[in-house]
Parts: sequence; structure tokens; C-alpha cells
Amino acid sequence: MEHLGEYPLLLDHIIQSEISAELLLDNKVITCAKFDQKYAEHVDNRLEEEFPEHIIGCKELDEDDKIVTVTSRNTLTIRKCSDLDIESTIQCDYFATSICSLIHGDSVASCHVFFGSVIGDLIDWKPNEDKKPVMRKGHKGMIFSIVTDETRIFTISDDRTVRITIFGHTARPFAISIDTVHFTIYTGGIEQTLFCWKYDNDSIKLFQKIPLSFGVIRKITKIDNNLLAISSQNGDLLKIRINENPYVLEILKEDVVNFAHLKDRLVILTSKNELFVYDSALMDRIVFRSKEMKHMASSEESVVAWKDKIMILISEGSVTRLTLSMNIISISVYMNYVTIKTIDGYIQVYDFYDPEHLRCLNRFRLKNAAMIPSVTSVAHRTLIIGTTHGEIYHSDLRNDTDKVLLSLTRQDSYEIFGGKEVTCIHPIPKTTMFMTLGKTGIWSTMRVTPEDTVKVMNSRSFSAASRVAWPSKFIEWKNGQELLIAGFYGTSLVIWNSTTGLPVSEIYCGGGHRIWQLNPSSSDEHSFNFDYIRETEYCRQKIDFTEKVSLISTAHSSTIFAASGSENYLVTVSLDGHLSIGTNKGNPILTMFVGENLLSTDVYENHGEKQSEVFVLTGGGKSKFSVFRFQPDDLKKYNVFWLRSVARPDEGRIVAVKTCRLQNQNYFIASYSSGVIEIFKISKDDNNLESTSRIEIEDSLGIGAKMDYCEKDGKLFVGTSGSYVLAYILKENGRLEEENKLKLSDRSGVTSIAISPDGSAHFVGCDSGHVYQCHATETTKIHSHLSTVVGIVVDKNDLVHSTSLDCVVLTSYEPSKFHLRKPTIIDMPNGMVRTGESTIIVVGDGIQIMKKF
Repeated sequence: MEHLGEYPLLLDHIIQSEISAELLLDNKVITCAKFDQKYAEHVDNRLEEEFPEHIIGCKELDEDDKIVTVTSRNTLTIRKCSDLDIESTIQCDYFATSICSLIHGDSVASCHVFFGSVIGDLIDWKPNEDKKPVMRKGHKGMIFSIVTDETRIFTISDDRTVRITIFGHTARPFAISIDTVHFTIYTGGIEQTLFCWKYDNDSIKLFQKIPLSFGVIRKITKIDNNLLAISSQNGDLLKIRINENPYVLEILKEDVVNFAHLKDRLVILTSKNELFVYDSALMDRIVFRSKEMKHMASSEESVVAWKDKIMILISEGSVTRLTLSMNIISISVYMNYVTIKTIDGYIQVYDFYDPEHLRCLNRFRLKNAAMIPSVTSVAHRTLIIGTTHGEIYHSDLRNDTDKVLLSLTRQDSYEIFGGKEVTCIHPIPKTTMFMTLGKTGIWSTMRVTPEDTVKVMNSRSFSAASRVAWPSKFIEWKNGQELLIAGFYGTSLVIWNSTTGLPVSEIYCGGGHRIWQLNPSSSDEHSFNFDYIRETEYCRQKIDFTEKVSLISTAHSSTIFAASGSENYLVTVSLDGHLSIGTNKGNPILTMFVGENLLSTDVYENHGEKQSEVFVLTGGGKSKFSVFRFQPDDLKKYNVFWLRSVARPDEGRIVAVKTCRLQNQNYFIASYSSGVIEIFKISKDDNNLESTSRIEIEDSLGIGAKMDYCEKDGKLFVGTSGSYVLAYILKENGRLEEENKLKLSDRSGVTSIAISPDGSAHFVGCDSGHVYQCHATETTKIHSHLSTVVGIVVDKNDLVHSTSLDCVVLTSYEPSKFHLRKPTIIDMPNGMVRTGESTIIVVGDGIQIMKKF
């Protein structure tokens, strides 16, 4: 929160965030409705009052030392600042419900209230005057927000307009903010895009749209000048600096076909086949020049130019000219390694670390004569070569041999590269693992095994919301602490943070470019120069990575649909297809796009004698069942994990998943909407998921909506939509044997299930809102909610906690005797899990962390 400086703010959805003293308003924070719960653990002196009506506005009147609140029923209440005692209540003479308000004035006498109603009326009301309120017509939909610049009123509405009226939004806008100094209005909503408008006395004009892709925008607050704080419906908070002239293009030189930066030097190949080496990017002094060079390839450490048989290698301190026996077809460069393919079909790999003692490391010829090396890299003394046909080759540089192995054929890697070019290979330091990017938009992680083979550990695609269609290059940032992915989307360059899963920058550049570099700016450590060739022009645009700074992130751009917890991890999934693996306090470790409409997840920690292993399962609306496996250190240090997926399109969507461990063997169970339950395990070669068995639940019982597993007894409990609780015994051969079938008297269907830590009891929640403890042949009601039960947690003291769509957590000490009731700050809970020893987490349109009751 220190990023917000000394500017007092009141932002919705800053969930579980500590409040810095600089952000308090006169050492007070005034909040409305149930959002005040989010500050409960961070404010020492706190006054709390419950109100029977929904509060839509609140203001402190400094001159009178009063607090006024207005409600959705158009009621104004005046209270004392000291203890919130009510002094008076005034009812506005207006019949329709209001959903937003603006309170103007610094005293009760000058108080001026504006209401935005559900039918589109703007109500102008002065409570201290005996006059009827003025209904100002104009909007054709409900008004969501009202602001003023002291002379004019600005409103935003469901009719997709801002009044002063102009059309711009294509979906519901919910938030509006005004900059009276620069005459700018900022709006946002469902489109997850910030709209920037300029206005004057006569008109309003849209001048910029900034896609944010971090959820529905609910609040926009001006911090200073062009700096905004934006919060989303999911609890994310973003700081963004608005640049009113974002696309400043510099044309540095014409007639250029290729270029490269080597430390302080600049190398340029012109359209006249001339090669120039300048001593600086200013191009004021030439240190080397050569004619008749037609092609050029480069890395951060070396540049190679060539024509026919002649090749020139340029490093930081030397220039070397070579003449080969055959004409050169292509060259790829990595550090001091150069991979050359000549016209006779041979591929040669040279080490130019010492230009005076050149070394040919490998010379080989491949069966596929059409194959051309497109990228070269080295992972822990293993040479990795990617080709234009999506093949991967590798060779051990520690052995004095010309042996080069075909790691992945075009067929083996087709799902990753689609038979197209490998665009980037990024080695993971101090390991034999490396990451790849391809033209198909797939990002994968591979490992060279001790058996001298290459194994694909995982592959993942980018969601449409990430706005990365053609990922091209990995870029290390902050001294390697974060890994960026640069790529193109339409006509824009997109920089995406693979560590946080958040977009960093997007800039218009006219489309994807084959020849480009991203280099740190000498004037600002947070700025980069994006240099590229457009036709034959050498162009530059500046990029500021601090324009967008994520202060709080749940890693989801839509409501969290399901969650799972363990001792050290919290895992959440959402309908936008994203999976977030975080610490038991909710801090994200890994965020990735798995597939559309994720509906279920599970996490299991296996604490072995030598090392721990964690399994994460996901399932969704397209019958895609995914299993993640990782070691905690590998995930934390290198963002590396193992991933395999299977799909059963004929079985419908996956509604529940569970990890089961029996006799040192892990089984993964998926329940489909067709009523089928299938058991998987990892194959012996550690390469795939294989099915061990499947059962089909009778139609009269419904589908297996929820599952939980008791590792102590090896029993799987399944709650069905037909209000049955089925108990199965998991056998060593990976098959399920039915042990018991319990029919509930509550016919609304099972929506939650949980087993006590010692395995002695299991509990179910139903669509009716009731929570039951299940026995062999009967049930006992524990407590009741007003709506569907969406989560049950049983702690080590056998206390039963549950939450439902009524936004309340109930805790029972004994069945039907005493309940502890605590409201949630989540508007629409979708689940509740336990992490660590005593932390309960409720998820939905955000994440709420609740300590032990």
C-alpha cells in the first residue's frame, strides 16, 4: 500500500489489506454496508453500527462534526461523529429505489444530495428546504455512479452513456472519476477497459481506451495528476498512470533491414548490404564497416553477419571474419555459440568464446534436409536447437563427440509447436530444464533427463484476456526475479509477466515484427526502448513498465468458482479459465490459464521422507481433467511443474475432483455431469495419465456433485444431486467398491461435503441451506442457513463451520444447540476451505481470510 503515497483514499474491495496511517482520513476510515468488515483486523479504535437499509452514500460534515448517510430508500440520517448516535432522519419524497448517491456540502444546512435511481432518474434534493426533489430525466437505464467538478454533475448509466451524454461503452459501466484540473473523465465497467474522456463546456470526447484485463471495474479513484487507483469486483487493486500521448514514435534511421544492440554499441545492416558498428546508440561514430553483407543474426552478446561463404562475428570487444567452404543458408546465435547450416545440408556449432581459438563443437547432418535451425540455447552444458518445423535437438557439450540427438520429432511436438517455428528457448539457471515458445502461442517447459532424452513437463496456452496471440521472447526483469514474455496481439506489442500472470504493458506498433529488441532505457530504470524495423525504417518507442502496477491481485478476472486448501497452499479456479496456486495466506505463487469454465479443484500435499510433493487437480466445463505435480522448491524458485490433461467430451462437464492416496500410490478422481466417476493414476513412464476404472451412478441417485476422501480408512464419500451420500472403498488396483448408500430426507440435493480431521464423521450441506452430520443409516441436523450451502469446514476441535449464499458463516459447537454467526465480506460466496491449522478462507467475488473463531 506504500505505492499510494500520502493520498487519502476510500476504495471498495481492498480485502485483507493493512491500512497505512497516511491513508486515513483524520485518523478515521468511514465505510458503508458490509464492506467495513474488511478493515476489522486493522483498525484499533472502531465503531460499528448495523443498518436496516442498504447504504449508498456517506460523508463527514466538517463544519458540524456530523456524519450523514443516505440509503437506497432515499433516506438521509444525521449522526454524531463521536459515537454514531442518530440525531435526525429525513425522508426524500421520491418513490423509486436508488443505487448510488452524491452528497455535496460541508454542513447540514448546505447539504445537497443527488440520487441515481434504478429507472434512470437523477434526483436533485436539498433536505433542509421544503421543496419537492427535482427529477432530472435523460438516462434510459439505472444510474451507477455520480461525481461532480463543483460546477457540473457527471453520471454513468446502464444505457452505456455518460451524461454530459456520449456513447462509448459496449457493456455496463459501473465506475466514474473526474479530473477537474485536466478536464478528464475516467469510466470503466464490465469490459475491463478504462475509458478516458476529454470534456469542455460544449462537448465530451473519448481519446483513449486502456484494456486492463483484471476483472470488472468497480471503483476509479484519482490519486494525483494522471495517476489512478482502480479496483475490480474480485478485490484486485491496480495503480495506473495515464499517458495522454502514449504512442510517440521515433524514426532513428532509414534504409535499415536489421539491427542489434551489443552493450553500448549498435550494429546496423542497411538495405544496401552494408554493415556498420557504432560505438553508441547515438550513431555518432563508426568503429567498423563492411560491405556486401546480406543477412544478420544476433543475441545479447554476439552478432553474426554473412553473405555466401563469408561470415563476420562481432562481440563486445572483437570482430572476426571467417570464410567457410560452403555457402551459408542460415545462422542462429546464443551467447558465444553460433549454429550454422550450409548448402550441403550440414549443421555446424561453433564456440566463439575465444575468437583466436575457434572451436567447432558439433558437425552433423540431419535426415530432414528441409530443417533449418531457428533458435539455439544452452541449458546446463546441453546444447538445445529448435527448428523452423517445430523439432527439438540436443547435444551434451561435456562430451567430445559430434552426437546430436533428435529430442522431439515434429509429430511428438505437434501439440506444442504445430509443426511451426520454435521462436524462443530460455534455459532455467542451474538446471537441465528450459522453456520454449512457438508461433502457435504455446508456452512449454522441458527437461533433459539423466537418460539423455528430453521430456515435456508441461505446456500451456494464453487466454484471450491475456492478449498474447504470438509470444516471441522471454525477458528477465528485476535481476532475474521476474520473467516477462514479449509477444504481439493484433497491431500491438504486449508485455506479460509470467511470474504474476498479469499484463505489464501494451503498445501500438503496427503489428508483429520479425526484427525487434527490447532494451533498458539509459534515462530511467523502469523504462525500456522498443526498437523494431518497420519496412526499412529503424523505429523506437518508449515503454514504461510502471504505468501499470498491481497492488493487490487475486489472479482472476471473473468470480472465483471453487477453491481447495491444504497446510501450505490455497488453490482457486474461476470461469475465466485461470488457476491460481498461492500460499496458505492467499499470496499467489503460480497463475496460469488452464481452460475455459473451470468448475472444481483440489490440492493434496504428500510429505515424503526426502522431499515433499504437491498435487493440484482441476476440472471444468469442457470435460478437461488436469493434474499438476510439483516440488515446492522447484515451483518457488523456477516456476516449474509437471502437467498432464485428459478430456472426455462425451461425459459432459467435470463437477468434482479429488486426490486419494492408498499404499504409496496416488489416485485422481473426476466426477462428470453424466453420472460417471473415473479414477486415474500417473503411468509408469511418468508421461501420461491412465484410467484405472470407472463407475456409473444410477440415474435415480443423481450425479456425484461433491466428493471427499478419508485417507485413514481409504473411503471416498460422494454426495449426489439426488440427495444420496455414497461411501466407496478404494482398492489397491484403483477400483471403487460401494460400501454404503444413505438416502437423505432433505430432497434438495447435496451441495457440500466434508470429513472431520480424524475421519470419525462426515457432514453434508444441501441446497435447502441445512447442514447434516451423517451416520450409517441416519442424519442429524447441525444448523441451517437461509440459502444454498456452498462450503463446509471441520476443524481439529470438531467445530463445524459452513457458509452459504446468504453471506454468513455459521459455526456449531454441538448439533442444534449453539451457533456462532459471522457475516462474510464476499457478496456471493462459492466455497469455503481451511488452510494451515486454523485459517478459514471464503471465496467468491474475492478472497476473505478468517482466523480461527
